[in-house]
Amino acid sequence: MTRIPLVTRDQVADQEQPVYDAFMASRGNRPNVGPYSLLLHMPEMAQRLEALRLYLRDEPSLSPKLQELVMISVAREMGCAFIWYAHAASARKAGVRDDIVDAIRERRPLANLDPDEQAVVSFTRELLQTRKVSRPTFEAATARLGQRGTMALTNLIACYAVLAYNMNTYELQAPAHPTEPALPI
Repeated sequence: MTRIPLVTRDQVADQEQPVYDAFMASRGNRPNVGPYSLLLHMPEMAQRLEALRLYLRDEPSLSPKLQELVMISVAREMGCAFIWYAHAASARKAGVRDDIVDAIRERRPLANLDPDEQAVVSFTRELLQTRKVSRPTFEAATARLGQRGTMALTNLIACYAVLAYNMNTYELQAPAHPTEPALPI
């Protein structure tokens, strides 16, 4: 059970209801689940964060495979079961090997990553663990992804970290996934 109730349109201030309506319409009026069920307490913020997330997801400098690898790495580093729930199967589908997904989930050493995978995992882990990135890690990422790719990587990590901070703070529980084991927290 989350620490705050999921928000409904009637609970949003009158002046924010048009933004709430637009946000819900953009998501096909799907049920209010996931991080945005929390963030919609502040509809303008939810809309702006979603715009950033969508912008980064459309950024071609990071392949869908690398993006999904970043997201499950963020989920693991931040102990966010909902991001894991939402992205572990997608990572496999995007081409992240099963052994890599499983090793990340279980915090086992990673073996035989290709250079791009190694660059994004190292960068993600280092940024989230130390709140900065060393010169060698930065240079490795930039050599593999370019300047734009490294900027996209940094901000994709930050965007999903914001989502994780919110879900962890408000104790949003992840539902059981039909094929993926839950993230051990």
